[in-house]
Amino acid sequence: MEQPLTDLHVELDSNGRIAYHPELHTKQGTPWSEEDLEYMCKYHEYDDLKTLSAALERTQLTIATKLCRLQKTGRYEYYKNRNKYWLSK
Repeated sequence: MEQPLTDLHVELDSNGRIAYHPELHTKQGTPWSEEDLEYMCKYHEYDDLKTLSAALERTQLTIATKLCRLQKTGRYEYYKNRNKYWLSK
């Protein structure tokens, strides 16, 4: 029987973020899909890392790191403006 999310024991890292949990972060360690990259870049200005973490099933640290790398390589704006999977707000 599947455990309700409210009954999960989660640990916080030193910055107060939810640490990796296999039932919450099911995509952790898997390749990023184009759809997930577009979603993350398009909506991170509206949603916080905790919300993006829940939506994308990856840790907050992973999302923050990926956003930073995309911004440094100039691919952030590409995914943000892509509109293939997600329409702009």
